Amino acid sequence: MNTFWIYIIVTGCIVVIAIIIYAVIRAKIKNKRTQNTAYEEALISLIDGDEENALKKFQEAVFNDSNKVDAYIRLAELLRRRGEPKKALQIHKYLTARKGLPSRILNRISFQIAKDYIKLGANQKAIEILKKLIKQEPQNENYYNLLITALENSSRWKDARETFRRMAKRFNRQAKQITNYDIFTAYKAQQKGEKDWSEAILTQLLKTEPDNTYALIYLGDIFYQDGRIKDAINLYKKAANINVDSAHITFPRLTKAYFESGEFAKMEEIYKEVLEKYPDDAKTIINLAEYYLKMGRLNEAHELLVGGTESHPESFKMNLLLLQTEMELEGCKPHTILQRIIDNLRKKEQFRCEKCNTVINEFVIRCPNCGNWESIKLIEGI
Repeated sequence: MNTFWIYIIVTGCIVVIAIIIYAVIRAKIKNKRTQNTAYEEALISLIDGDEENALKKFQEAVFNDSNKVDAYIRLAELLRRRGEPKKALQIHKYLTARKGLPSRILNRISFQIAKDYIKLGANQKAIEILKKLIKQEPQNENYYNLLITALENSSRWKDARETFRRMAKRFNRQAKQITNYDIFTAYKAQQKGEKDWSEAILTQLLKTEPDNTYALIYLGDIFYQDGRIKDAINLYKKAANINVDSAHITFPRLTKAYFESGEFAKMEEIYKEVLEKYPDDAKTIINLAEYYLKMGRLNEAHELLVGGTESHPESFKMNLLLLQTEMELEGCKPHTILQRIIDNLRKKEQFRCEKCNTVINEFVIRCPNCGNWESIKLIEGI
């Protein structure tokens, strides 16, 4: 074979090899572009709120590239959000079995596993994982928040309070937030029968914040349940004197406590004390009028309600009480009260959006809250 044919054969082989290499590289580049596109499209769908398409694209992304850990994590998170925590947990556990993942990624996966367990009701497993994560990354506030959630779900209120305080100290939470959480945990623990611990927390808190309405009322509830009626009454009375809103909350508690202690008549002075501070408060007027009616003091109830309906002509309950009183008194004309109630009902015509439940006072074609068209309907029974 001469040199010419050797040259031709060698050149042909080189060309064929080059074509094969080019085809392989092109296929890889094309495949990579497809993977990136699927993953990016999934992220865009998430941002747009299209979970269905996001789920499809994440599945496509992990199928094309099994090394794309972030796509797996997001896919599992989406599955959990869509009510499939078992599948999410399987994916996350599969990821933890991989070798060579950096600790940052492993911690991220463990955090997601804790979320899966919480969704599945396995709060203790989540607690164990989150405690380990906090030891490794004590600066991560998300770990603390999720641990508190798991502890609350398990009704471990002492541990939840302790964890919240540690978090508050580390991340410089405001004192008001700590106080509120103390009260919250004391209230929830008391519901679970841990009265002694709840009482100790609330008592300690009232030493520094003697006018804390919630602490006064919740501690009063504990005293009432323990049969310490007078102590409960003292706390309820103190709360009633702080502001009109707390007075409204304490009225039914005080009524019950005074009735059980045989001192129901003392409710009159409670109502009058509040009305001295807030003479036009409709709820207190109604409560005092109802007290008068129970005691058979119709004239005093009538006088109070006449003045009350002048200040609050729109009050449905006050007008009904006045109607009831006038029907029991001779020489009165209840039909005028009925007419006033009917007139007020006409004025109170309201509408509700079928989409977002926003209530408004006028009939409009577009909801001012959610923007939906023709979703405003008249509320029946107003």
